[in-house]
Amino acid sequence: MYQNSKGYYWFRNPADGKTVGLGYDLQLAIRQSRTANAELLRRKGDVSLIQRLDGNVMTLQEWCDEYERRLALRKDIKPNTLDAAKHELNPLRNADFAIHSIDEITTVNISDLIEEVAKRGATMATKVLRRANYVFRAAEAKGLIKLGTNPAAPVEKPIIVVARTRLTIDEFKAILAKVRKDNVHWMENAMLLALITGQRREDIARMQFTQARDGFLWIEQSKGRTGHQAKLRIPLSLRLQAIGMTVEDVVKQCRDSVVSKHMIHHRRGRGNAKAGSPVKMGTISNTFADYRATAEIKVEPGQTPPTFHEIRSLSARLYADQYGPFVAQTLLGHKSEKMTNLYRDSRGREWTEVKVSAG
Repeated sequence: MYQNSKGYYWFRNPADGKTVGLGYDLQLAIRQSRTANAELLRRKGDVSLIQRLDGNVMTLQEWCDEYERRLALRKDIKPNTLDAAKHELNPLRNADFAIHSIDEITTVNISDLIEEVAKRGATMATKVLRRANYVFRAAEAKGLIKLGTNPAAPVEKPIIVVARTRLTIDEFKAILAKVRKDNVHWMENAMLLALITGQRREDIARMQFTQARDGFLWIEQSKGRTGHQAKLRIPLSLRLQAIGMTVEDVVKQCRDSVVSKHMIHHRRGRGNAKAGSPVKMGTISNTFADYRATAEIKVEPGQTPPTFHEIRSLSARLYADQYGPFVAQTLLGHKSEKMTNLYRDSRGREWTEVKVSAG
């Protein structure tokens, strides 16, 4: 309720900003304003304090907080996974309708939210929808909503248009040539190690020399639920024809005069990093991006440049061509052929040779 300089009272609707005159009687204006506010709250569906104190109702916002606490207590949850879950929960937790009782949330509410998030990116919207499904399934199990009434279940998953460009072997070699010209040895080793092993940036950054023993490179991948990560034994004799090197060749190249247990390490002190200390993942990504730009890698309109992670896809394609799809799947640590096929898809960047056997 407001009053102008002439003493006239008026009410502004907080929902749409429209104003309505109330006259000059203060007590009447107060009563009308209070009545209007109460009705607006009822229409909005706010859960009353009494309802919440009685324990009859839990809002979606409160359940999101409880869901996050339960998630954090799980022994198999990783810090990065928990951080990602929080990021995916926030749009749901901060939605206008999150103040409603969880059993009053509708499919329309979730659908509208996903459409709004999709404006900032289909990938994020897909993750938020997936998390919403987890949240309401957990609410079903807890008895907060009836079984079969998950409001997120019917919502259609946003269509993700992949915009990141695949990396070709010629582009890889062009970037590598620029790295070698500047004698950035750790970057050269990181690129070669990623290509020869097909592993993720996280596993490349933390790889140690002790993992190369008994004729194999032993890798327990970082991605996956605790206790369920893929464990690989890659023969040191494994050779990739595209670069004319074996796994052992690359591991030996990582060794130098600097004492370090890490394969990818600084040769000289840099900022807070001492000689022999491991190179951080962000530094690997940023340096790769710098040399990708130096190599003038062309990108089609509407596409984004290939990142360091694209070396993993390139590795899968090269090994599949040389040894067959199953070798590529095993090397990447995938449980399903379907996932490996996503990595092997060049997205129209490479020519497929038609091979005809003699006879």
